[in-house]
Amino acid sequence: LILAVAPYVTWQSLKFFHQLYDSRQGLILHSLIFVGCMGLVASGCSLSPPSENTGRAPLESTFFKESVIIGTQGRSPGFFIKPRSLTVDANDFLYVVDMTGRIQKFDSEGHYVLQWQMPELERGRPKGMCVDVDGNIVVIEPHYARVNHFTPDGQLVRQWGNKGTEEGALTFPRAVTMLSDGILVVGEYQTVERVQRFSSDGTQFLGSTGTAGNQNAQFNRPEGLTSNMADQILVADSCNHRIQVLDSEGRWLQTFGSAGSNLGQLSYPYDLTIDSKGHLFVCEFGNSRIQVFDHQFKTLEILGGPGDAPGRFNNPWSIAMDSKGDLYVADSANHRVQKMIRRKAL
Repeated sequence: LILAVAPYVTWQSLKFFHQLYDSRQGLILHSLIFVGCMGLVASGCSLSPPSENTGRAPLESTFFKESVIIGTQGRSPGFFIKPRSLTVDANDFLYVVDMTGRIQKFDSEGHYVLQWQMPELERGRPKGMCVDVDGNIVVIEPHYARVNHFTPDGQLVRQWGNKGTEEGALTFPRAVTMLSDGILVVGEYQTVERVQRFSSDGTQFLGSTGTAGNQNAQFNRPEGLTSNMADQILVADSCNHRIQVLDSEGRWLQTFGSAGSNLGQLSYPYDLTIDSKGHLFVCEFGNSRIQVFDHQFKTLEILGGPGDAPGRFNNPWSIAMDSKGDLYVADSANHRVQKMIRRKAL
C-alpha cells in the first residue's frame, strides 16, 4: 500500500507547498518531504528477513577472527525467545530450537529459511539436538520422554521413546549425539542420572552408564554430549562442573574440570563440541563463556564472558560447529545466536 500511494502523496505535497511558499522556502520543504517519503517507502519495501546480522565485532582469539550476531528477541520468524539448542547439518544449515517450541532453519550466512512447530508444548519445550546418520534433525522432548527425527524441511519421519526408569526407557532426556556408526547417545537427569546408547532408529537399546553422584561414571545433570574421532563420548556433567570421557561402549575413561572461573575450571558446562583437529569447545552457562581445550584437556583460550556486545554471552546453552570450523552459540538470555568466524589457519 505504501509503495502504491507514495508517488501520488509526494507529488500532491509538492504542489500544495509550492502554492503556499516562495521558491526558496518551497525548495527546502520540498527536499525534506521528498527525503521523508522516500525513507518511508524504503522501510516499507524492505524484504530482508529479521534474522539478518544485527552486529559483528572482531575477536581477540587464536581460533576466531570475529563474531556475527544472528537474530534478536521476538517470536516472529528469524527472532528468538531464549534459544536452547542448536545443530548444523552436512550442508551447513543451522537449526535452532527456542522456548517457543519451534525449530528454525538458517543458511550459512545466517538468513532465515523456514521453521516448524513442535505439536505438543503443554508439558514443556524441546531441548537437545543433533543430526542422525540419514541427515535428519534429531530433537529431544524431555517432558515427553521421546526422540523425534525430522527431515531438514520439518517433516516428522520417526519418533521413539518410552517413559520409565528401567534401562532402555527414558526419563527427562536432555542431550543427544551420534557416533560414527550411527549409534545415538542420550543423556538423562532428575529421576535417573545416566547416559544410554541406542541404535540409529532408536529400536534397539545398546547399553547404559551412570547413576546419581559425583564419582567417576556418576552424573549430576548430564546436560551436553559430543563425540570425537575415536568415538569417545564426552559428557558435560553440568552440576558437577566437570567433563567426563567414556569410550564407545560407555566405559569411563577420564574426568577433568572443577567448579570455578579460572583456567581449566568450569561453571555449569551445558554443551560441548570438537573440531576436526580435536580441539574441545565447552559452553559454560555459569561463566557465560566458551573454553577451548587441547587434546590433553588443557585450556588453550577463553572466549567471551558476561555481556551483550558481540563476542560476549549471557547464559549460553548450546554450541555447534560447521564444516568450516565456525562455531554457533545459542546465546540464550541475550535471545540470539552468535556465529564465531574461524581464522583460515585453523
